[in-house]
Amino acid sequence: MGLKLRLGNWLIPKLPLNYHVSDHIRFELTAWWVRMMHRFHPRYRLKIRKLKKRNNLLVNIACGPHGKPDWVNLDIYNQPHLTIRADTRCKLPLADNSCLGIHVEHFLEHLDPIDEDMPFLLDCHRCLQPNGILRMITPDIESYTRAYLEPGWDLFKKLGCDEAEPEKAFRTKMEALNYIFLQEGAHLGGYDAETLELILKEAGFSRVNRFSWRTGDFPSGCIDREFHRHSSLYFEAKI
Repeated sequence: MGLKLRLGNWLIPKLPLNYHVSDHIRFELTAWWVRMMHRFHPRYRLKIRKLKKRNNLLVNIACGPHGKPDWVNLDIYNQPHLTIRADTRCKLPLADNSCLGIHVEHFLEHLDPIDEDMPFLLDCHRCLQPNGILRMITPDIESYTRAYLEPGWDLFKKLGCDEAEPEKAFRTKMEALNYIFLQEGAHLGGYDAETLELILKEAGFSRVNRFSWRTGDFPSGCIDREFHRHSSLYFEAKI
């Protein structure tokens, strides 16, 4: 365990904060540290300069533990196959028109829909080459709403609630729906197909199409995660 994490684990519980606020503070401190490294640390600055000289990139944003060899894998935390740590809510460390494809899976819902999702989408637009593809995957809120309205738990089980038996993990379907919407404070917004298509077009993508799991035109093939297969929206957007 690193010094910053040990210090945070010791200090934050002593402050008059609930765990949602303390988690947010912890994350923002991590994000601030990563942004400072981009600005001042020689190793980070060198990596960014090299990245900005590259073209025809395949990029996995907020890759988590699913980074791909030979891709540019970006995440705020250290992860396997990570190219560089980055606060991807801010300007991406990539050159204009440098990407063949940008894969974004279950990240947009972690952005504030008021002031974070549009700047992020505009920056993805900046980085894509002509005819490059942004593949955007989010939880399908319409499907979860149908599961809430449908009698029984069968549709919730098919969609998945991070639980094999949601009827035992949650007392009511409203509790399950709140868990999906909020993810214990990690989610800041939700999307149905109409809204996701709308904001992609507002960001300047003129060709926006809906696909299903691992189908589409993404260069080198889709890398959609099996875990999200039944519960997600799959869209591709081109300039």
